[in-house]
Amino acid sequence: MAAVMFGLSLISGGYEMLFLLIGFREYVTWRLSAVWVALIVLEAIIANAATVQWPQVPLVFFWIIPLLIINTLMSSRLLYTKWLLMLPVVIFLNAIKRLLGALVGVLAKLMVKSTSPMLLRQAVGLHATADLNLFIAVIVTLPIVILLGMAAHRWLVRVAAADFLQRARVDLSDYLLVLLFFGIYVLAYVFAMEWSINGQAYMAIVASITFGIIGVYLINNKNSHLNDAQLLLEVSNYNELLSQHNQDLHLFKHDYQNVLLSMAAFIQNSDMPGLKQYFEDEVLPASEQLNRQTELIGLSRLDMPTVSGMIYAKYEAAKQQHVQLSVTILEAVRLTDIPQIKVVRILGNLLDNAIDAAARSDQRVAVTISNYDVQTAVFTIVNQVPAQETIDLAAIKKSRFTTKPGHLGYGLSSIEQLTTTQLQVNYQIEEGRFIAELVVKH
Repeated sequence: MAAVMFGLSLISGGYEMLFLLIGFREYVTWRLSAVWVALIVLEAIIANAATVQWPQVPLVFFWIIPLLIINTLMSSRLLYTKWLLMLPVVIFLNAIKRLLGALVGVLAKLMVKSTSPMLLRQAVGLHATADLNLFIAVIVTLPIVILLGMAAHRWLVRVAAADFLQRARVDLSDYLLVLLFFGIYVLAYVFAMEWSINGQAYMAIVASITFGIIGVYLINNKNSHLNDAQLLLEVSNYNELLSQHNQDLHLFKHDYQNVLLSMAAFIQNSDMPGLKQYFEDEVLPASEQLNRQTELIGLSRLDMPTVSGMIYAKYEAAKQQHVQLSVTILEAVRLTDIPQIKVVRILGNLLDNAIDAAARSDQRVAVTISNYDVQTAVFTIVNQVPAQETIDLAAIKKSRFTTKPGHLGYGLSSIEQLTTTQLQVNYQIEEGRFIAELVVKH
């Protein structure tokens, strides 16, 4: 009997974990799942023992708070995001679980009343009506949680929820808000755990609505800092740098004629020492600047300022890592009617991966942009695969794939969440080079 009740408690305590593992299953690993399950089992053992040892202590401290902490920390580890962003989610799921449990508990009571309680108890091996109600509630709620998790998974993928949670940042007001309502939730259940099933159902309804509102508020508040308009504004700032770069290039070309005239004056006066000094001090540094400027002159052929600005920004970032980023655009490339923000994010991720790999190999990244046909443009990024590293193309799109020490491997899986029939990404390895190709159909 005790084993059956422990099993029921264990199943009930794992609902939030099960929902999150199903909803974000692309990010699940066997090791993380095993640790998560082990923690839930350990918590159930400790909670059972603590309930017997200290019966006067409210059950919320044994059965709610530890589970909330475990699920919050493990889900934040699952997605590599801030625990504060996951706490409202876990509390909301806990409230929904208790709402489902309360509703199913009410139905279980009706079922027991409408049939023979003795026959039902004998059928499942339970002796108390309360235990029978719990058994029915757990068995009925479990498939509901699984179905909800599967339905949520499709929505979470569609809205790129994991990508949002990984990029979101939190501030002090968010901590105060979430911790305040966490305290209220715990305090409310100190009393609610002693209520009847109907009372707990009412409490669960209020908690679900409250934390649903808090979750929506946090998402909207954070999304206001991460939405497309904000990112496009940042890219526009990069584009201003690109415009300044082009202006400097035109000014330099205009002034270069005067440099040549100055050199001619030294030659006419047969002042070779002066010419040598002038060349080393003025002309040579200026020619290096000219070469640097002309490396990106092809960006003027790309009729997509947001992408051009992003590429220029990555060029500057690559230079800081001593990586040479070359851009080749031999013909005018015009992109219309495409989700620019997705192109920027996909290319940004691909370039980040390529630059990181190049920094550990030959310090070179080549970007080629061309028209495949009238309706299709192709962005090709090539970098050398670092020595003693192997890349499995079959696994490269999976969550947490990485060959970079200390990296989490979310770049390529985030790209997968952004691809559509209009934006497709292909990978191949050829002669020790990693080739990433973004195909844009417009």
